[in-house]
This record gives sequence, C-alpha cells and structure tokens, in this order.
Amino acid sequence: MCSPETCDHVYLFDNDYEDARDIYGNSMLGRFPYDDKGRIVLEEGYLVYECNSMCSCNKTCPNRVLQNGIRVKLEVFKTDNKGWAVRAGEPILRGTFICEYIGEVLDEQEANDRRDRYGKEGCSYLYKIDAHTNDMSRMVEGQSHYFIDATKYGNVSRFINHSCMPNLANHQVLVNSMDSQRAHIGLYASRDISFGEELTYNYRYELLPGEGYPCHCGASKCQGRLY
Repeated sequence: MCSPETCDHVYLFDNDYEDARDIYGNSMLGRFPYDDKGRIVLEEGYLVYECNSMCSCNKTCPNRVLQNGIRVKLEVFKTDNKGWAVRAGEPILRGTFICEYIGEVLDEQEANDRRDRYGKEGCSYLYKIDAHTNDMSRMVEGQSHYFIDATKYGNVSRFINHSCMPNLANHQVLVNSMDSQRAHIGLYASRDISFGEELTYNYRYELLPGEGYPCHCGASKCQGRLY
C-alpha cells in the first residue's frame, strides 16, 4: 500500500507543479490527487499521476482509481433534442470517478482526415488529449498531438453530452506512460449529482466564425452554440 510520503508519483508531481492547489484552494504538495475515499481533490487542469505496473502496490492502492474502471451505476437514455445521453443511476458524490473517455488513439493527420469525413456525415466523437491542460512547460515544439476517436470504438462516455455548466470535470491521467500526449482522459463529478440527473462535461470546442452549431444544453449561462 502506498503512502504520499513514500510514493514516487507524489514526488514527480510536486516537482512539476509546486504551486498546484486542490478544489478547496489548499496546496497539493506531498499529497495524492485522491482523498481516502478515492475521490479526486486535485484542481482541474493538472495532470494526475496514478501508480502503475512498475509499482509494488496493488489495485487497492489509494493512488489507483481510473485504472480500476467504472464503479458507479450509469444509464444511457434518449433525449428529446440531444440524441442519446447518460444519467446517474445512483447519487454520486463530488470527486467520484465516473468513466474514462475510450476510443481509438489517432495522430493529428488521421484525426484531421476523419474530422473532414465526419463533417460530411454530421457526427464526430473526437477528443484532443491535451485540450485543456495547464501543463504548458512540458509541451515541446513540434511534438506530436494525439486524439481519441470514440465514433466506432468506445464506451458509455461517447453518449455523454456537452453543457456550458457541466457537472463533470475532465482530468488527464498518466498511468503506464509519462507522455502527457498519451494520457488517459478521466471524467469525475465536479459536484454532488442526484439520482437520475444527466451527466455532462464541457466539450471546449473553439467557437468558429459565423453561426456555428447551436447548443441545446439548456444551462442558464449557455453560450448559445457548441462551436
């Protein structure tokens, strides 16, 4: 069993993010990204370093959460105007891991080719892995960028809709690779979620010139369009 005082991943995180804070504004130095209940406390935007196959700990380690898979009840359902969606099958507490965004990992060229093709077909489930990290110090000029495409191969995450005021946070999670461009994408509850409530996250699409595509999230602070 790992402890924050002896875990190399805590040491690595502290070296990369000495000013990192948790969701309550407290320093993350010397701490796991998860609390003792397995709920994430790290502020959104920082890389999460989980223990991996090189560690001597097992699956019960408090620093292994995403890699242990879905632990909450989820339900896919059909909406009136947003297609398929996902809702909570039980009350979910803030910080709880919901699911990983699963799909094919593509390089930038293949992702662009598919985006053009999907644009004609009217659907896309492409996720840029480094879409919203504050990990800029690690980015190397000319470094390859990777995307996850859940169009044909994925899991329940592909049915989770966008919202301008979402109840899920996105975290990039490093497990068996320290390459931030190949991080896992974990979705976690950003607040307490009630039974039957739809689960949403912010797609963070760039707003393109013109009318774009309308947003149907229904949030009180909806930006009006998806992109």
